[in-house]
Amino acid sequence: MRAAVLTAPDRFEVQNRPVPEPAADQLLVRVAACGVCGHDVLARKGLLAARPGQVLGHEIAGRVEAVGPAGDTSWLGRRVALVQRFPCGTCAECAAGHTNTCRGGPGFYGEDLPGGYAEYVLAGPLNAVALPDTIDDEVGAILSCALGTGLHALRRTRAAAGEVVLVTGASGGVGIHTVRIAAALGATVIAVTSSDSKKQTLLGSGAQAVVTVAEGAPAVRAAAANLGRPRGADVAIETTGTPTFGLSLKALAPRGRLAVVGNTDPGAVEVHLGLMILKELEIVGSAHANRRELLDVVDLVAGGKVTPVSPRVWPLDDVAAAHAAVDSGALVGRAVIRP
Repeated sequence: MRAAVLTAPDRFEVQNRPVPEPAADQLLVRVAACGVCGHDVLARKGLLAARPGQVLGHEIAGRVEAVGPAGDTSWLGRRVALVQRFPCGTCAECAAGHTNTCRGGPGFYGEDLPGGYAEYVLAGPLNAVALPDTIDDEVGAILSCALGTGLHALRRTRAAAGEVVLVTGASGGVGIHTVRIAAALGATVIAVTSSDSKKQTLLGSGAQAVVTVAEGAPAVRAAAANLGRPRGADVAIETTGTPTFGLSLKALAPRGRLAVVGNTDPGAVEVHLGLMILKELEIVGSAHANRRELLDVVDLVAGGKVTPVSPRVWPLDDVAAAHAAVDSGALVGRAVIRP
C-alpha cells in the first residue's frame, strides 16, 4: 500500500508499505478519507509523540475489506468512521466507558499505530461506527475529531440549553463545529476568532456574537452582557490553548466552567488562582470523543441537526500542501486527504 510517511520534522515522503493483517477480531479498513488536524501539525513539527517513520492521521473513514480470524464478518463491506483511539476494551478505563483515555489497547492513530495517511489501517468493533449513505467519506472522516471533540467538551462542562458558551479558535476545524453543535443543542454562542474576515462565516454557523482575539476579554464580556449575562459566559470551550486561555478565564461568569481542548502552542500557561477562587471557576481537560459520542455525532449529522463544513480535499501525494493550508490559518473547517 501507499503511505505518506513522516521522514523528518516538516517532511513527508510517499512510500510503499505492507498492507497490515487483522488479528483476532480486528478490521482491515481501506481508507477513503483522512482529516488533517492541528494535532497532526504539531506532530509534523516534532512537538508530540510521533517520530520520523510514522504515518500520521487519526481522522479516518473508509470501508471494511477484511476481518481477523475471530472477527464478526457482518462488518465486511461496511462504510465506517473511526474513533481516533483504538482501545483494549478490558481495562478499568474501558469498563467505566472512558475508552478515550485507555492506555491498554493499540492506541492513538499516528502515534502508537500507523494512521490514515495511507491506503489501509487496522481498527476494531470498539472504535468503528457504521456510516449511513447520506454522509460522504470526507465528512465521515472528520466526525470523531472535528465534531466529536466539541461534543465531548460540551458534555465535560455540562453545557446546557440557554447558557452562553464561549468558543475560541472558532474558525478552526474543532472550533467551528463546536459552535454549530452548541447552537444546535440550544446554547447561545460567542465565537472568538483571529480575523474580522471570518465573522460572517461564524454568524452563519450559529454564533450570536463574534469577537476577535485582539478585542480581548472586555469585548467578550460586553457580548455576554448583550446576551443576558452581565458577568460573563457560563462556559468556555478553549480550542486554542495558550494564546487565548487567559481571555477565556477572564471572560467567565462566577461558577463558569472552562474545558481545555486545544494546545496549539505546547507549554505552560499562567493561571490566576485568585480569580479562580473568588469566582469559583472550574477548569477541566477534555480529550476526544468516545465511540458513544461518535454515534451521537453521526445521528446529529444524519438527522440534519448539525451540518459540517465541507472539507477541502487533497490527494495523498499533496499531503504537504494540505498541511500548508492548515498552517496558513486561512482555512475554515478541515483539510482532508484522499489516499
